[in-house]
Amino acid sequence: MSEMRPAGMAGPPGMQANKPSFRAALSVFENRTYRYLWTSSLFSFTGMQMQMVARALLAWELTGSYGAMGLISVSFGLPMFVFALIGGSLADRFDKRNLTLSSQVVTGVLALINAVMLVTGTITIGWLFVLGLAGGTSSAIGMPARMPLMAQVVGPQNLMAAMAMSTSAMNATRLFGPALAGALAGAWNLESVYFLQTALYACSVLTMLAVPSGIGRMPAGMRRKSMWHEIGEGISYVARDHHLRMLNLMMFMVAFFVMPYVTLLAGFVQEDLGKTPREYGFLQSVSGAGALVASLGIASLTAYDRKPLIQWISGLVGGAGMIGLALGSSAFGFGGALAATLVLGLSLTVYQTVNSTLTMDAARPEMYGRVMSINMLSFSAMPLMALPLGQLADAAGVRTVFAAQGILVIAILLVMGVLRPGYTFGRLASHAQPVGPAPARPSRRDDEEAPAPAGGK
Repeated sequence: MSEMRPAGMAGPPGMQANKPSFRAALSVFENRTYRYLWTSSLFSFTGMQMQMVARALLAWELTGSYGAMGLISVSFGLPMFVFALIGGSLADRFDKRNLTLSSQVVTGVLALINAVMLVTGTITIGWLFVLGLAGGTSSAIGMPARMPLMAQVVGPQNLMAAMAMSTSAMNATRLFGPALAGALAGAWNLESVYFLQTALYACSVLTMLAVPSGIGRMPAGMRRKSMWHEIGEGISYVARDHHLRMLNLMMFMVAFFVMPYVTLLAGFVQEDLGKTPREYGFLQSVSGAGALVASLGIASLTAYDRKPLIQWISGLVGGAGMIGLALGSSAFGFGGALAATLVLGLSLTVYQTVNSTLTMDAARPEMYGRVMSINMLSFSAMPLMALPLGQLADAAGVRTVFAAQGILVIAILLVMGVLRPGYTFGRLASHAQPVGPAPARPSRRDDEEAPAPAGGK
């Protein structure tokens, strides 16, 4: 378990105080299994980015209401909130690779159904809500397994590098995924976007099949407690650990007050800025550019011992970005909105990546799934908050909502910094999770000839 240590105090045996290095972070790609995971994620992330744009555009096209856009966001977030803890328990009980694979299959099928309903003219806001519920349920089962799977493939020493490279893949897709979706929707139709999503999820599934099953699975014959007992055990575990409590509070606060802005952008761009779906896709891509820069930078900070401070500062910058989105777009139009979303993409990516890394680093491996599912509960606040924010935007104006979000999150973070200075401004030991002596560096064929970890095939 991670613990705070004064500056200069050595960590447990086996910890390595490496200098920040992006080149060192790239070494995770020497692991063949990680390469398959990363490639599969690249396909699925592209589909996800296109889906977010298509879903928002479709909701706006069907209703012209910010409130309805928020409702569709809730349809995706509500199952994640309800089933996340179950998904975490399943991730700790069963094969994480198969759970992730199943989630991707379901998501691809749902994209195909949406495309067919658009072609046949049977799609309604009600059906879009139902499809959102199904997609959210699938994600709630699959997402708690993905990051623990990655952690168990690369080991604790390479955890932040692996997560940063994965985040880089996701944010690279934010450069072209939304732009492609917006261009297809503007030049052709929305169903073409959903058909392309289906193909991308199919590629993700095929790549994931190359990942060995059984990684991190509990050894055969080991008795487990009931699922509900394990869920309660996970909640109790997080509640007792003040670092995990703080991390979840930090994630909840930003996910609740800042991140829901993305659900309002489609209407904001078209109604308030007078632009088209193509410009909306481009705006999302600019946010992705900031996110990509951030994730590549974070990859070099594996051994940096002031990660909580990085998270805190990035949250403040995110709040300032929200104010900038309101004021900048009013003063400079679409150009001001572009600048603000660039800042938001950069700052929120840093915030989320550091939060997830610290969470995984503070947890015991057998608790990874449940701990990340609780972290997901915090993150699911984003779509749940989209409905009241959408209704407020309909009543008071979307720029007023953006500015209020920014002011509120800055105020909360400043208070948290004052109340918990030891956490915010203290130092964490590098690789705080004890790991034993570092193994000898394997050859580039290590993962081709060595047996798969923990029961792998």
